[in-house]
Amino acid sequence: MRSTIMAAVLAISTLFAAAPAMAGEHGKGGASFPMPAAAFQAKMTARQTKAREHMEKRATKATADQAKEMRAKFDAGVVKVNAEVTKAAADGTVTKDEAKAVRQIAKELRGGHGHKGGKHHKKKA
Repeated sequence: MRSTIMAAVLAISTLFAAAPAMAGEHGKGGASFPMPAAAFQAKMTARQTKAREHMEKRATKATADQAKEMRAKFDAGVVKVNAEVTKAAADGTVTKDEAKAVRQIAKELRGGHGHKGGKHHKKKA
């Protein structure tokens, strides 16, 4: 069950990995703001499609129940992000602050990446 949750978190995190790039924070090729709402929504849709393909690839390796849970979590995340995208695009343009708000929602949905207690985790004595 834990691996299913980790796989779902990984799939959701992949879904939202492009949000910083859309906010123009990763060097060349970053988006410039304000951006037309249609272009922002197109970027988000393309990113979600790619993330769904990745999640489906992982789901084929899981049991039927695990795959169903992964898909449900992924779809719930997409709904929340799309609601924020719609709110950001309501006036026809998306500002850098609005894109950051979308990124913040995505970050909250991603959750932890399971790094605690790993090989390099410092133990308190």
